[in-house]
Amino acid sequence: MDTHSAFACPVSYTIRPRVHEMDAGQYRGCVEVIGRDGERTFSFTRFSPLMCSTRERAEFEAMRLAQQVRESECSDGRSWVLPGQLSQRGEVAELAGVPSSLLSPPATPTRRGKRHLRVAA
Repeated sequence: MDTHSAFACPVSYTIRPRVHEMDAGQYRGCVEVIGRDGERTFSFTRFSPLMCSTRERAEFEAMRLAQQVRESECSDGRSWVLPGQLSQRGEVAELAGVPSSLLSPPATPTRRGKRHLRVAA
């Protein structure tokens, strides 16, 4: 899917699963949703009803909740699940259908600092 077809849709949703540490050793998954249409931007958050004792289990619950929210509350437009805060294990498969304009560019070393110093001197 390209960027043009993504934004030609009436509403586009970015769904981000997150994990919150509640108490020492207690984790809870949640989903942050940002919706955009031609006129406005809106957002909402949904929390998993389960408290988990491990971060991995909370990540699983957050991804499951993200899929549920995508199917139930974000079905009127295009949507992408961006697992940015979650571990690297399942991230490659999740990012397969996401337009590149929604992803952060990879960190590459730049030489701006030296060039800036040369221009300033």
